[in-house]
Amino acid sequence: MIPITSMASSEEELIRGSASSYAMSLMSERRGSSRCEFSAYDNKGFQSNGGPKVRSWINGSADLQSTLSRPRSTEVITANGHNGTIPNGRTHIGVNGMNGMNGGLNGLNGINGMNGGPNGVLTRGPGGLHEDLEFPPTTRTLSKKKQIVWMRPHDMCARPQFRVSPPGSPLSARELPEPVGPGDPSLLAALGCLSQLPRLLERVVPPEQTFDTSNGYCGMFKFRFWQWGKWVEVRVDDRLPTRGDRPAHMHCAQPDIFWAALLEKAYAKLYGGYAFLKFGTVGRALQDLTGAVVQSVPPSGPLLGGAVPRSTLLVAISGVEKETKRRRSGLLSEHPYSVTGLARVRANSSDSSQASGQSGDTSLIRLRSPWIGGEWGGVWCGAWSERSWEWNALNERDRELLSSRSSNDCEFWMSVSEFLSRFVVIWLAHIGPDDWALEPGLHTRTPWRAALAVRQWRAGFNAGGPHKFIETTATNPQFRIRVPAGHPAKAHVVVAVSQKYECYRSRNYEDEEIGFTIYEVPPGMQRVTPQYVSEQMPLDFAPLSNLREIATFFALPAGDFVVMPHSQQHREGRFLLRIFADQHTDVWEVNEENLVIHNIAAEFCDERTIDARILYKLRSRYPHEIESTQLQAILKAHGGNNRGFRGLGGINCGPSLELCRGMLALRDPALGGRLSIEHVPALIGLMRFWKAAFRRCGPSSSGTATLSRGIWASKVSSYCLRGLLWAGGATASNKVLEALVSRFTRNRQITLEGYLLSMARLHLAHERYHSLDAKAKASPLSLEEMILMTIYS
Repeated sequence: MIPITSMASSEEELIRGSASSYAMSLMSERRGSSRCEFSAYDNKGFQSNGGPKVRSWINGSADLQSTLSRPRSTEVITANGHNGTIPNGRTHIGVNGMNGMNGGLNGLNGINGMNGGPNGVLTRGPGGLHEDLEFPPTTRTLSKKKQIVWMRPHDMCARPQFRVSPPGSPLSARELPEPVGPGDPSLLAALGCLSQLPRLLERVVPPEQTFDTSNGYCGMFKFRFWQWGKWVEVRVDDRLPTRGDRPAHMHCAQPDIFWAALLEKAYAKLYGGYAFLKFGTVGRALQDLTGAVVQSVPPSGPLLGGAVPRSTLLVAISGVEKETKRRRSGLLSEHPYSVTGLARVRANSSDSSQASGQSGDTSLIRLRSPWIGGEWGGVWCGAWSERSWEWNALNERDRELLSSRSSNDCEFWMSVSEFLSRFVVIWLAHIGPDDWALEPGLHTRTPWRAALAVRQWRAGFNAGGPHKFIETTATNPQFRIRVPAGHPAKAHVVVAVSQKYECYRSRNYEDEEIGFTIYEVPPGMQRVTPQYVSEQMPLDFAPLSNLREIATFFALPAGDFVVMPHSQQHREGRFLLRIFADQHTDVWEVNEENLVIHNIAAEFCDERTIDARILYKLRSRYPHEIESTQLQAILKAHGGNNRGFRGLGGINCGPSLELCRGMLALRDPALGGRLSIEHVPALIGLMRFWKAAFRRCGPSSSGTATLSRGIWASKVSSYCLRGLLWAGGATASNKVLEALVSRFTRNRQITLEGYLLSMARLHLAHERYHSLDAKAKASPLSLEEMILMTIYS
């Protein structure tokens, strides 16, 4: 194996973060008294808040493709703090940073408007304030054709404010958007989740912006959103659609605060207009605001136990009750609640346990929503609420422990069993290690270790499709996950594959379908092969789906696993792979060294293999040194009639002039364009060997030694090129193999001519590289770069 970074191109580089020591340390579990135990799941610092809106928050229900691992799957990943390099040439990817791809401000890019225009260019209108020409105040940008007046905040109030709370502090209730109204409910739910995580919210909404002209107010405001691995900046003017001197869409409870209305306008610009926000989901909004790996799952006990103690935001959506918006229990229908902690308690008296029909410990879950209570309601008033008999049955010390962890009026406790029966879907947002380090409110939770790579599927090379295509699926990009032995628990692993997408579209689904397959493999297996695929069932797989991102939560035991992202067969496209784990795990991309395993060319230069009679005839007919045209004439003229040239040509067929030039270059160290006649028999033997390899791995043959016009015109699937190279005595890295497919194949097929050219270029590049003197080798030119230069020469 070679390090994954050695094969990454400028656009497809693997992005690995720094191994921060504080991000690698596992958070120790905290437990309370024997009567009221608080495990590591309880996290006061982690207060992710659900969104508002007493209406449909489910947005098309849960994503059925993003599920918990199936029963045969297992659990955990970790990082070791080294600088990415591990023994045997592999690259350790279980690191803690993501260099802006998932968390930090690194990788921030301007979006240049919706369609690449001059975003952020100050365009002053008649009043001297910025006017966004790319998102003008017209009916095309609105969701409904109603009577709308476009106004600036100064026209709505005397002293508008962007926000009131100081930077680094959570937003007050008056600064939050109102949970009712025409604002986008998905964005509102995501903002509620981030309301108690100020650092993450301030990355999206820079707090230093103001309406004070003395501090630089010019009518322009900027916001940041995460889009496929990078943060983009969207700038808008402050002209807002209003109705009755109030913003017609999202607006804060305090009428002179406008950050929420401006944020929604920037979000609408990102997606092409307010009308297109209806296609969004809570998960998409969470990912746009955090860069997290997001998935939706049905509520379950194992899910809570695996996700709550880690750096994962959980937003649970309550179910619907007929003909009522507020249940008798107090919960709001279709309302988002954030899961902020777990606890296990034991009733104080046996009488209360017998009265409830239960015995032993009771698992509790803590929920929060910044909009519940007061005029909105929504506070749980059933079992284990603060006025229930279950709560009163606890001793005073236990009640104080629970109350100290839910001191906020927006939080309450309920039993896990009650939670599972009253909530229909949970959105998980797995926060990367850089974001964990950025947000102090997450430091009481165990951080994820993260690895990611940007790659692409190429037809004929690695677009092999799902596992039902046995002959080609093994050509998909392969990423190895190794969970070391010795850890008492399984490794919790999150695998996410995201396709390249454009956010400003008027539909909810992407054009392409993506998925991935995971196999458990023996430790000694270098690569999943078609034979292995035909004999073994995958451990798990995410079926093809036309979603922006496919994510699955696994629990893996010690062992080796291979993840193969895929699209439809022969379908090209770029993808972003992200792998999160919570304990030490090695992750690397399966790749080969660039080697000529068996130097066949040297053997065929041995004098013992040269037929003296052939050499005598050549010397009598041709000069001592010949050119490529003469070499071509030799091979064609003696195609099937001469014993020495048997298998290389035929009438109106045989090697092309380009192939002859490539073969001549193998024995032309002086680069003079001429070949000694003594080297011709050796080249013939080399070509005969490669032809035999092509026959074995390619089309069927009658077994005759003569290579007729039919075999020269025969074609083999280009997905077989890796095996053809191996049969011919060479291996190539993924990047080199992709270049060979691009250069010497057509319509996903390779001919004998293309195969011989590929082998000739590989041998030529190796000989040139190894012939460089020590001074030349001191240059940064690598063997792979030499091969790529030779392929395209």
